[in-house]
Amino acid sequence: MNRMQYFFVSLIFVLLFTSTESVLTTYKKSLLNELQSTEAAQLSAKAVALQSVINRNFNLMVSLEAFVSADYLQDKSEQEVHAYIEALYAGSQASALNVVIAPHGVMKFVYPPKGNEDIINWDLLHDPRENVQTQVYQALQSKKMTTDGPFMLLQGVQGLVARKALFQDGVFWGFVSVAINMDKLLIEAGIKDGASEEPRMAIRSPGIPAFYGENTTFFQSPLIAVIDLQDTKWELAATSPANAVKTVNNQMLIIRCAILLVLFLGLFFIIYIIRQRDRLSQAVNERTQELQIANEDLTAANEELIAGQQELQESTKRMQDSEQMLSYMAYHDVLTGIHNRAHFQMMLKEQITYNQVRGTSLVVLFFDLDNFKMINDSHGHHMGDYMLQKVVQRVQQSHLVFHTFARFGGDEFAILLENCSSEREIQAFCEQLIAVLKPPCILANRSFFINASIGIVQYPYGGETWEALLKNADIAMYMAKKESGSSYSFFTQHMEMLSISKLEMENHLRQSLDRKELEIVYQPQVDCMKGAITGVEALLRWNHTTKGYISPSDFIPVAEEIGLIDAIGEWVLRGACRQMNAWHRQTDEQLMISVNISVKQLHDERFVDKVIAILEETGLEARYLEMEITENVAMQDKQMGVLNRLRQLGISISVDDFGTHYSSLSYLKRFPVTKIKLDQSFVRGIQTDDKDRAMIKAIISVANAFQLQMIAEGVETEEQADFLVANGCHHIQGYYFYKPMKPAQLQAILKEELHEKLAFLGAKSVHNYDI
Repeated sequence: MNRMQYFFVSLIFVLLFTSTESVLTTYKKSLLNELQSTEAAQLSAKAVALQSVINRNFNLMVSLEAFVSADYLQDKSEQEVHAYIEALYAGSQASALNVVIAPHGVMKFVYPPKGNEDIINWDLLHDPRENVQTQVYQALQSKKMTTDGPFMLLQGVQGLVARKALFQDGVFWGFVSVAINMDKLLIEAGIKDGASEEPRMAIRSPGIPAFYGENTTFFQSPLIAVIDLQDTKWELAATSPANAVKTVNNQMLIIRCAILLVLFLGLFFIIYIIRQRDRLSQAVNERTQELQIANEDLTAANEELIAGQQELQESTKRMQDSEQMLSYMAYHDVLTGIHNRAHFQMMLKEQITYNQVRGTSLVVLFFDLDNFKMINDSHGHHMGDYMLQKVVQRVQQSHLVFHTFARFGGDEFAILLENCSSEREIQAFCEQLIAVLKPPCILANRSFFINASIGIVQYPYGGETWEALLKNADIAMYMAKKESGSSYSFFTQHMEMLSISKLEMENHLRQSLDRKELEIVYQPQVDCMKGAITGVEALLRWNHTTKGYISPSDFIPVAEEIGLIDAIGEWVLRGACRQMNAWHRQTDEQLMISVNISVKQLHDERFVDKVIAILEETGLEARYLEMEITENVAMQDKQMGVLNRLRQLGISISVDDFGTHYSSLSYLKRFPVTKIKLDQSFVRGIQTDDKDRAMIKAIISVANAFQLQMIAEGVETEEQADFLVANGCHHIQGYYFYKPMKPAQLQAILKEELHEKLAFLGAKSVHNYDI
């Protein structure tokens, strides 16, 4: 393909692309113009509706004025006046918040009375609100109807008020007024629908920020409609929906991409045809030369084929040998030489089928070695492998009669028995198996005793499929291990009702410390007034080797139930103290470390002695250690002695989750508590729940009254932090500042500046959370 061909093809492509782009641009403009016209019509309709609702409510003023001006209420009882206002209000079908007649400026006649109790007999001439005084003054001066709003009414809602001063023989007589609830006004006009998303419209008085919607709407080239309010005006602005504009842009993008794709495909197809023609001509010439050369090589290739045939025969023999080896390895255990899981499953399937036909008995034994991991950890895996080989040798060299013996992996084995129908025979076999394994095994000049926990399942009572039999045998084995170890257990239907996951969790949790699956992460605690990290909380995490991270709320109760919480809690306390002492040596920051304590630990008579030993071992001073106890634990008298001894050492005591249980101020006074930790359930409700905000203020007041430190946990937003600091809680812990992190990560952020996160302290908060 020469240069001239390339030039003409490129020219055609450019012309097609340019003309297409011009058409698309014109089409896009027409779509946007149509969208803007539609939005303008909607805005006009909203403005007319809003003007109509306002006028309908303010027209009540004319009737009120006429009624009063007729004889200025002379010879009219209060019941007659109230009856007239009620009839006027009902007959006009208005939605006003109230209509008022205020002789001498005192709002004596108010309808409806319900919801307006706070304004009855209210003296407008002495109203302390500056905007009300301004409107009263304008009404007196102009003697016309004046409007004010929106502003916060005495009834506790945002409202718009129309007011007119009446004069009798040139002397001020009083006021008539109409108030409208702004939320109901906007809803009735169809501008506000109560949906959760932000409004697309905004309303303002000229030169004043918007009182509804976003003020930025007036700076985005909006469409504007004007609402006439007698002595003032409102501007109603709206912008085109972002999703509609986005839809037009996406539509044009799709069309443009489709056209470009067609043009490129056409260009590619033309170039491809031209190049293929050139290549075909070149290939014919090259092929002719290759055929000549191939003819010369044909004779030499024939000789190579003869040699290759001989090599192929040798390769075939080697492949057959490899297949035999692979077939052996597929059904045998490499370490011990006995059958593996795959072979056992195959045999079990065959025996189930055979049993169904002949009616013979079938029993599966599943066992593993107790404390086998200790051998691997203390003497290495090669010694563990040697012990597994010794187990297999003893079983094979014994006089035990079985159908199949297989290793499932690790220290787990399975045995298949036939013609063993009675439980007594099965028990005898298991006892003989335990006796065969009982003699000590000599490893590294030390004697190790082999104990096995055996699970037993009978077909068909323990399952009718091979999967069910193996699963239930595994459950029975875990039950035997849980009870005592070096024993056997028959599978029962009761076992099936137990949670397998709980059994596995208990077993794995017992080994979690040895497997180094437990870890400690640290979450910083920030003093907002100092703008610095003043402490960290040590948090326990379990990173399971197969299941990943397991929630502490799941495994901590299990640890308490099986009696591991003392060992785990001691491990956490030692690790946290050691880490904090290391930070003290490496940095100038003398931080506090906070550690959660279980009620089980407080029941331990040696707990305080253990704490003293850990502090001496790690070198951490007691004044830098804080122990967190949950409120229901702290409120028990039997912990008084332990907590007092801890305080005498200089250790701080923090009440975690304060306010979520049965709080008692008398207990809080008597117990040696130094800090209250506000539960995150209250913090979450700061932006939405009046009761939560009131509860937080009450708890802060309690802390101040008892001269206790206060910290809030679970703070995730700036609004939450702003509210807490503004109400006297300066210590904060939560994702808004930092997530829990590993030691290396925390050390890197100790000197990190917090100006950006604490920016709300430098500006007046715009969040009002009245209760």
